[in-house]
Amino acid sequence: MAHKKAAGSVKNLKDSQPKYRGVKVFGGQPVVAGNIIIRQKWSKYECGKNTYEAADFTILAKTDGIVAFKKKNFKKFNGRTYLKTVVEVVPAEESAKKAPAKKAEKAEKVVKAPAKKAAAPKKAPAKKAEKAEKVVKAPAKKAAAPKKAPAKKAEKAE
Repeated sequence: MAHKKAAGSVKNLKDSQPKYRGVKVFGGQPVVAGNIIIRQKWSKYECGKNTYEAADFTILAKTDGIVAFKKKNFKKFNGRTYLKTVVEVVPAEESAKKAPAKKAEKAEKVVKAPAKKAAAPKKAPAKKAEKAEKVVKAPAKKAAAPKKAPAKKAEKAE
């Protein structure tokens, strides 16, 4: 007989503590100087204007402003280029100056769009009118049929 009780050994039940990495402030959101924008391992995102990188590759804001993400090509020593995302903090004054120009462009597009849509509905009512005529004709035929039936009954009675 065995002198020890049989028991299974468990090797795979340990779990590491969560690191809570990722983007903390997204594009277009306001940020205060010193706020963490991204926590990352290695340099997946690159630092841009008004940002700096901590020892653990965390990207922080240097100044107050609005976060912006941009794509940029980086060249490595082997000559190969890589597309990376650059994180920038745009001061609130600059973003306010750029915003009205974009809104004006959107307003022009909105004005042009209804003009095109106005041309299309002109054809649609004509089709609806044709359908309305067909609908009017169909009940007229049905209404005419019952009128003939009483006349035939009267003829049969005579």
